Amino acid sequence: MDATLRVCRLVEGYRAYTELLEALGHTVDRTAVAQYLADGTGKQQETEALLSRVSQGDPKGPRSAEAAGQVTAEVAGRMQELLQRLLEEIEGLAKGLEGKGKRHTGPAELARAVRACPAEEREHLGDAVLLNGHRQFLQARYITAEEFRRLLAQREDQGRLALVKLVPFLCQELAKRGLNLPEAEVRRFFDAAAEGVQVPSCLKRIMKGINGEFATGLIDLCELVGERDPDEWLEEARRKLQFRSHSSMHKAIAEATSLKYDCVHKALSGRKKAKRIQAEVKFCLDAWLQAVREGREPDVNEEHRGVPVEEMNALLPPLERKFGTKEKIYRLISARTGIKTGSVRRYFQSNGQLKHAPLAVYRCAAQLAVGPMPEQLRRSYLADNRVRRVAAELAEQANAAFLRWVATDDNAELEVAYKELRRALIVTIKEGREPVPVAV
Repeated sequence: MDATLRVCRLVEGYRAYTELLEALGHTVDRTAVAQYLADGTGKQQETEALLSRVSQGDPKGPRSAEAAGQVTAEVAGRMQELLQRLLEEIEGLAKGLEGKGKRHTGPAELARAVRACPAEEREHLGDAVLLNGHRQFLQARYITAEEFRRLLAQREDQGRLALVKLVPFLCQELAKRGLNLPEAEVRRFFDAAAEGVQVPSCLKRIMKGINGEFATGLIDLCELVGERDPDEWLEEARRKLQFRSHSSMHKAIAEATSLKYDCVHKALSGRKKAKRIQAEVKFCLDAWLQAVREGREPDVNEEHRGVPVEEMNALLPPLERKFGTKEKIYRLISARTGIKTGSVRRYFQSNGQLKHAPLAVYRCAAQLAVGPMPEQLRRSYLADNRVRRVAAELAEQANAAFLRWVATDDNAELEVAYKELRRALIVTIKEGREPVPVAV
């Protein structure tokens, strides 16, 4: 393959590839394409510069002698393979395109057919491209949270969905499309109070495939607690999930769902519980309890959780046997958690002032109680530059005074001078102080 043909194949292939993806509403990431094409050839910068000229419509630059020298047969071949894969995938998916049933003669005709098809079908094709290997060559697209919520309001369910079930599902679907987002961020897409939130455009298509499986609604309370007494079941759940109180548990449920705190609190509080509760409450508690059973931490804001200070106090005997004093224990925990020593001290006192301690403090204390003795690192006496300088000078003076003393017949004045210098050197090293000058 001569140089001119290589350039033509690369230019034509890239233009066709870009045109097809733009017909689907995407924008090509030129840098990602160049990196893929030139991988292992050492020609990434040259390839990207050439693709840039193609994108800018430079009619001369791509076919110049300089360009011909930059394009290897491997680069040109990869571009053609990439284009061919995209053509085959769109042909296979485009059942509703104009001219249904016939094979299109080339990329340009297929791009025209894509543009002519209904918006719904074009959106379906654009989303399908995200699910295969081409997503790495596309720039992410976003819509505003306001636009996303308008789409939710137009749904038959008006966007009233069980977020505790829906959000993990959406995270999985977004990950398939190359977007790995935490659940907290996805939950913000549904928060009317959140401002400045950018929502991935592909979420529009994902939401269209969601019907009744995530709908909210009322269920009998017995579906949550079974045949057990509701108060006993809820108290046991609270303890397993380590919520500081039932009110804290209700706040956490409200944060994880589309429900208001008052709604959750009213349904689960009081001697006479509601006979029917929102299904989201069950979905939420089931997910958290399942996480605990599997040895995982539930996805709950830790400000709602804690352990009774009595449990903290019970850790003191083994900790004292190991570390000697309470104050040493408090300082160790403070250093590891970033919580002030005074606060740590209060968490170990079951005097009625505090009822619960943060989980971070409890976990740290429990680990110290059963784990290996932490390595004790002592700070060097000579860690400070100033102390090293002063100590070196004093050491030199002390050595000189010692030599003068031993050179005489035990001169008492020289002996005192030497010992004073020696004492000053020790004080300087151990206390890090500059000594008062000693006359020699």
